[in-house]
Formats: sequence, structure tokens, C-alpha cells
Amino acid sequence: MNIALLLAAGTDPTFGMDVPKQFVNVYNRPIIVYTMETFQNHPEIDMIMVACLKGWENMVDAYAKQFGISKLRWVIPGGRTGQETSKLAVDRLMEECSSEDIIIIHDAIRPMVSDAIISDSIYTCKKKGMGVAAVTSMDNVMMTDDGMTGRLSISRYAFRRIQTPQTYLLGDLKKAHEEALDKGIEHENDTNNIISRLGKDVYFSKGSDKNLKINTVEDVAMFKALYAMKNGDI
Repeated sequence: MNIALLLAAGTDPTFGMDVPKQFVNVYNRPIIVYTMETFQNHPEIDMIMVACLKGWENMVDAYAKQFGISKLRWVIPGGRTGQETSKLAVDRLMEECSSEDIIIIHDAIRPMVSDAIISDSIYTCKKKGMGVAAVTSMDNVMMTDDGMTGRLSISRYAFRRIQTPQTYLLGDLKKAHEEALDKGIEHENDTNNIISRLGKDVYFSKGSDKNLKINTVEDVAMFKALYAMKNGDI
């Protein structure tokens, strides 16, 4: 079984709107609904879990009913960090699912994820044990100590920008979270960071520069433009 775990528990005090990013309305739909619809319509996804900002659980249920998200099975409150939220979700899923089930972790604020990216993440997980969406940077980067001067230039081919989805076997996720706590690994935002800090290789799957993450008000405008282009309105 393939289960989409949508992470929607984060808050950002620097975000310049009155509601959390995942619940901002774009063309009369909250951003989280666009993300849920993509997984709802994907033929390889069997069920959806949303790990939600506390106090917004009923709203997610209401949106699911309003927009026909019939694959939504669980809505749970998230934790203080991405790592804590992921662990809470994994622990809940272990109560009802098999350790061999595939979990597709995705940021609710990445509403432009494509079917191809989701499918490749699942495919890579089946082949390699995980599939973490990643893209090559279009720019070179430099190391800096003070944020004002650079000291070491790094080729853009030497690193990847990590996105979601990040896909794993449920049993492997459970073991990774337990091992991380045993080793004092805490406060990580992404599961791939936990995996790498445990000394394991991270296997990349297909990503895209269009797989936009909504971090700023400007990103909301970018999403509007990309969505309009995708649907032939521009």
C-alpha cells in the first residue's frame, strides 16, 4: 500500500499573511487542497494522512469533504519540528499499517508536485529503499563564514537541492526515528537529514524547479502564475 503523508504542521512568523502558508487561498482554494488533490488523483496513491497544525484538524477534514478528497484517512496534530511531526505520523501509521507499506512524505506547501515526480519517488524507493526528490542547482555556490564574503566556490554539479516527496518503507522510517533518538539526533526538519546523519546514503529521485515550495508571499504569486500557465490561462 502507498500512503501519502502530507506535512502541514509548520508555522512561519516571517510569512506576511494572516493565515499559515498551507491554508492561504489561491483562486478560491487553500494551497493544501491543491496538494491533496494531486495525491487524490494519482493512481498509485491508496491513502492520505495529513499531519496538521494543531487547531486546524477540523478545517482539513472540512476541506476534504468539500473538495472530494476521499483518500484522506487520517488527520493528526503535528509536533514542534519536522522530525517530531514525522515520528508522530510514523508511530500512528505503525498501529494500522504494514512495515512494508510505502510512505510518500510531502510538504503540503509544495502544491505543484507532478505525477511524474511522485511516481519516480515511489519507483526509486522500490529499487533503492528510498526515493528523495532532488534537483541540480542552476547556480554555483560559495561557502561563507560571515554571510558577506566567500571563501570556497563549489561547483553546482557537486551538490543537489533536496525537495519532497521523500519516499521510504514504513518499517525503515520507524527504525530511523528510533535510532536517531538513541543517538541524540533531534530538531531536524527533513527525513533525509536524519538518514544522512545516521551515516546512510540518500538515494535521489526526480525533482523539478517547478516543484515550488511556498515560503514567502512572493512564492504565492509565483504559484498563481505557474498554476495559470499549467491550466492554459496564460
